[in-house]
Amino acid sequence: MKMIDVLRIALGNLRRNKLRTTLTVAGVVVGIATIVFLVTLGFGLQKLVVSNTTNLEALKVVTITKSKDENKLLNDALIDNLKKNPEVDLATPILSYSGTVKEKEGIAPVINGVEPKNFAVYDLKTNLNKKFSSDNAGEIMINKNVVTALNETEDQIIGKDFTFDITGLDPTNTAKTISVKLKVIDIIKDDSKGKFGYTPIANLKELNHHFFNIKVKVKQKEKLQEVKKEIESQGFETSVVASQVDAINLAFGVINGVLGAFGMIALFVAAIGIFNTMTISLLERTHEIGIMKAIGGRDKDCSRIFTAEAAIIGFMGGFFGVFSGWGGGKAIELLINFLANKAGGSAPGHLFYTPPTFAIGVVLFAFFVSTFAGIWPARRASKLNPLEALRYE
Repeated sequence: MKMIDVLRIALGNLRRNKLRTTLTVAGVVVGIATIVFLVTLGFGLQKLVVSNTTNLEALKVVTITKSKDENKLLNDALIDNLKKNPEVDLATPILSYSGTVKEKEGIAPVINGVEPKNFAVYDLKTNLNKKFSSDNAGEIMINKNVVTALNETEDQIIGKDFTFDITGLDPTNTAKTISVKLKVIDIIKDDSKGKFGYTPIANLKELNHHFFNIKVKVKQKEKLQEVKKEIESQGFETSVVASQVDAINLAFGVINGVLGAFGMIALFVAAIGIFNTMTISLLERTHEIGIMKAIGGRDKDCSRIFTAEAAIIGFMGGFFGVFSGWGGGKAIELLINFLANKAGGSAPGHLFYTPPTFAIGVVLFAFFVSTFAGIWPARRASKLNPLEALRYE
């Protein structure tokens, strides 16, 4: 019997018992939809956390945090040496000093000096997306905690001047305090509890340029670990955002596994339903199988028909289950975003994410699980004695 004939007969048998077929397919749909809903929620949250943690450019950055040797300093000479590496796109320093606001007692933000041309490497998000007007501009970007401490609103403080007393060490390593008048040009979006600001590094030139850390950006992400190891071999400690992303992905891998396991319970119940349906179908069609064998039907033809019926149920259940799980996730996502916007909050965006390969994999998984569930009834059908089957009522 040709495969097309097997499929035609299998579909005809399923149509004859529409209610039973529909309920069996529905069982698979529920199982697959549960898996898709839970796991795509995990994928969505993973993508959301990773995107909020970093961007693609940040995955190319190595941060030199300190030296293992007291005689090796984070200074201009080190930066010049780093720039000689053909794999390095840029190397930029940051100075960090404690400061106070002269106009308001008790406020002590950390003042970070950076190179304006390389400010993007710090991956900071601001309200107005402003840039420093020049390398030595008397400007500063502060986070919202500083704004709150100054009893200002984020809109009102833009354009105002404040004098910051910044304490550090001069080139002779003697404690020194400098006063710098800086205009607030933007507000940094930040969820930390600390107070800090960023200003062009030229405003801190009177203080000793032993940098707090150095950001090194490579030209190609694939070369990140190679450059990192080379820097560490020179006696410096480093950190990379990629390590944080790997840790996040590992954690969410475990979470997705647990969520998928809950969905597997529903699919297991559906597989039992398929087994039950095929067994009942076998009992109901015993006489029919006897006739089929009596007119020349082979054992494997009977087996293939029953296996095809189970496979079709699995494929249909997997296909509609993926769409049901995806649709349910989108509905919940729209509802949450609507309620967040209505409440005046920030909408979380895409909470569910369905990778195409995952969707295809789930459909195939349902197909194979259902096929496996139909193997035993199919084997029983193939082994039926035609004479006994013809006598069966």
